[in-house]
Amino acid sequence: MKRSLTIAMCLTISILSGQNPTDTSTTAKKDTSYWKKTGFFGINGSSTWLNDWMGGGQDNITVTSIFNFEAVYKKDKHEWTNKLDAQYGMIRPGGFKNFQKNLDQLFALSKYNINAFNKYWYYTAQGDFRTQFAPGYTYNGDSIVGRATSDLTSPAYIQLALGLDYKPTDYFSVTFAPAAGKITVVNRQHLADDGAYGVEKALRDTSGNIITPGKKVRYEFGGRVIVKFKKDIFKNVNLDSYLDLFSNYGHNPGNIDVIFNNLLTIKINRFFTANVICNMIYDDDVIVKRDWNKDGAFDGPNDINGPRLQVLTTVGIGFGYKF
Repeated sequence: MKRSLTIAMCLTISILSGQNPTDTSTTAKKDTSYWKKTGFFGINGSSTWLNDWMGGGQDNITVTSIFNFEAVYKKDKHEWTNKLDAQYGMIRPGGFKNFQKNLDQLFALSKYNINAFNKYWYYTAQGDFRTQFAPGYTYNGDSIVGRATSDLTSPAYIQLALGLDYKPTDYFSVTFAPAAGKITVVNRQHLADDGAYGVEKALRDTSGNIITPGKKVRYEFGGRVIVKFKKDIFKNVNLDSYLDLFSNYGHNPGNIDVIFNNLLTIKINRFFTANVICNMIYDDDVIVKRDWNKDGAFDGPNDINGPRLQVLTTVGIGFGYKF
């Protein structure tokens, strides 16, 4: 566990530091002319209030925040890309006292390329870290049902990839990584005991008592294909798309893990933007539980559990600043 968190911390620090990977001098003045840094920060909010509205509906307040930062170093045959994406949103449905989380993602990436056999192909090494900021719960009205279903580092995914990168332009690349590792971390013990997010669950006796606690870490080795696209597709309209496919060589290699993140940013004027977020996840080892009657038991006749495509979509308009 300590080793997993150390890797994640090093990856995040490398992204935020923006140091020259080839500069070993501590006294010479650093040359930053090879760096290109871009970013975006946005806050979207909406409020709906109804009073004797015959058309129906529900009062609500929604707040969503987005932060993206990318730093790319290029010199000669070397290219080093560092990226940080963070999204968080809250909603308070009408009649409820408390806000509930409806968007939560933290993703950090560091990728190093060195030119291979022509100007479009690179030897590449990539490390990335994905988790969330806050606990997630199942709600029945304004009340929390059961314990947290997720949290910071529950789960967390640390992935490594070695292979070739095809990059014909600055805005598009395809990474082929036949050697890739995936570490799944589930730091909350009750989730690890349940075998959540694919870790090995606890061993229990016939009375349900835990004999051996569930494992908090799972290691996988396989291959990855990563497709990246980031470009202004129209004037003042930017699409940032990331597709990640992973196959575990040792366990059901035909069941591909899929991560597909998309952020569409539309600039309205200098300080206001519209954003469309669409994220999709499929992992055959992650059991999605459906509690149709909201009793927290997941054992009803309609509570069918199994792997499913997870989809999150949000649309917002608000303050946005691109730098």
